[in-house]
Amino acid sequence: MNAIRSLLFVPGSRSDRFDKALGAGADLICIDLEDAVLPDQKDSARTAVLDYIAKGNNQVCVRINPVNTDVGQQDLAAFSQSDVAYVMLAKCSSAADVKAAETAFANNNIQLIALIESLDGLTNAVEIAQSSTRLSALMFGGADMSAELRCDFSYEPLLFARSQLVFAAAKANLQLIDVPYIDIKDEAGLVEETQRIKALGYSAKAAIHPVQIATIHQVLTPTAEQVSYAEKVVAASDAAGGGVLVVDGRMIDRPIVLASQRILQVAALAH
Repeated sequence: MNAIRSLLFVPGSRSDRFDKALGAGADLICIDLEDAVLPDQKDSARTAVLDYIAKGNNQVCVRINPVNTDVGQQDLAAFSQSDVAYVMLAKCSSAADVKAAETAFANNNIQLIALIESLDGLTNAVEIAQSSTRLSALMFGGADMSAELRCDFSYEPLLFARSQLVFAAAKANLQLIDVPYIDIKDEAGLVEETQRIKALGYSAKAAIHPVQIATIHQVLTPTAEQVSYAEKVVAASDAAGGGVLVVDGRMIDRPIVLASQRILQVAALAH
């Protein structure tokens, strides 16, 4: 997966919104076949998404239903015949869920995003994160998690759970996507929460409306000063062939070089 800052959800039952979502400026859109689709619309929504992908719109993500459900198994079978770029595993609770998707997609190149939104998923996050080379990212599902934890769906009560995923994603070198900020009219709140999750170690934030994308990008895109320093670090590392360096009077080792490379990858998305 290329570096992303934003992931925009669009309901799988609203095929009229797919093109609009693609044009909203998000780094990746995710067509949702789970929570956003009523039970009696699952089949028709799946067919609409498959048709959309077959028309060449394959650089998208599809959130399928949990793989341990009948409808989730139907999703796996259907998308195993597609060339969609990413599949998000709703309510991913164990490495076995990831392995089930890996097996189903054995004959194509679909990459996976594990949505961690349950206590079991949180308990097994480290194992999930390291379960497959197809796994590109973890995502924090805060709404379901808050219900299971019996806490408020707000930043401070969910800080422990968020932090657990930072550790799991970092240990497996995966990208980490935060839950959407649900009040689309509260831009100040979105800015504050995005700044907090960036400081915590998240690399991207999901959105539920196109109006949120520009704000998310503004917060998560590195500053010109950060980009300039990262360019110096990477150039010095390339010239030295690795090892410990000194850039602008500061000692630079491999973790800082890797961080600088990530900054440049994210900065490239702004152009």
